[in-house]
Amino acid sequence: MTFSDLGLGEGVLHAVKDAGYTEPTPIQAQAIPVVLMGRDILGCAQTGTGKTASFTLPMIDILATGRAKARMPRSLILEPTRELAAQVGENFETYGKHHKLTKVLLIGGESMNEQIKIIDRGPDVLIATPGRLLDLFDRGKLLMNDVKILVIDEADRMLDMGFIPDVERIVSLVSKMRQTLFFSATMPKEIRRLADKFLINPKEISVAKPSTLAETVTQSLIVVEHNDGRRPGGGQKEKRAALRSLLQSEPVKTAL
Repeated sequence: MTFSDLGLGEGVLHAVKDAGYTEPTPIQAQAIPVVLMGRDILGCAQTGTGKTASFTLPMIDILATGRAKARMPRSLILEPTRELAAQVGENFETYGKHHKLTKVLLIGGESMNEQIKIIDRGPDVLIATPGRLLDLFDRGKLLMNDVKILVIDEADRMLDMGFIPDVERIVSLVSKMRQTLFFSATMPKEIRRLADKFLINPKEISVAKPSTLAETVTQSLIVVEHNDGRRPGGGQKEKRAALRSLLQSEPVKTAL
C-alpha cells in the first residue's frame, strides 16, 4: 500500500514524497481514510507509530477548502506539553507546504501578542496546550464555536498531568457539529469514559509500536558463590568483588 491509495490530495502526496516517505505505517493506513470520511476516531497508539501524520495529513486535505473567520479557528489540536505541540506544528509545516493554511501555536514560553495577531487573522489550525488556550479564551481573544475538527492527543498524559477538567471544559466550548479524533497510548477506565463522552460512533484503531531488537546489547550472567561454598548464591561481599573484577577487566565508559 502507498499513500496514494489512501485518498489524499496531490498537494499532500507531493509533500509526503518530498519528506522521503513512500509507505504509510499501520495507523496511517487505517486512520487516514476514516478521517477523510469525516468519522470520529478512537485511536490507541504510542509515540513512534506515525500517529501524528495519521491526523495531520487528512486534516490538511479537509482544511484545503474553506476559509477561517477572524478569531474563529476551524480546527483545534490539544497536546499535553509545549514540546508535543511544537512537533505537531512541524508536521503541518512539512506536509502543508503546498497549501496556504494558517496555523498558530498556543503554548507557554512564546509571545502571547504574536499568538493573538495570528488568531485575529483567523487560523485554520490551532495547536494548543489546555492552559494557554483557556487563558486566551477567558481574555476574549478567541472563539471556539466554529471548530469543525477537534483532536485530543496523548489523552492518558493529559490525565496524568491533571488536565482532564480543562479538556472537558474546552470540549464543551467547541461546536457539537464536529469531527473528533481521540488518541491515547493506553486506555484506562477514565480515558475510556472520556472517549465515550466525546465521541459519536467512533472507528476504533489500536496499533502497537513495532518492537526492535537492539543489536548492540550483549547479555551475560555471572555466577557468584559464597566463600564457604555451602550456600547457593553470593553474599554482598562476594558480589562487590565480582563487580570490581568486571569493571577492571572490561573497558567500561558508563555504567548503571
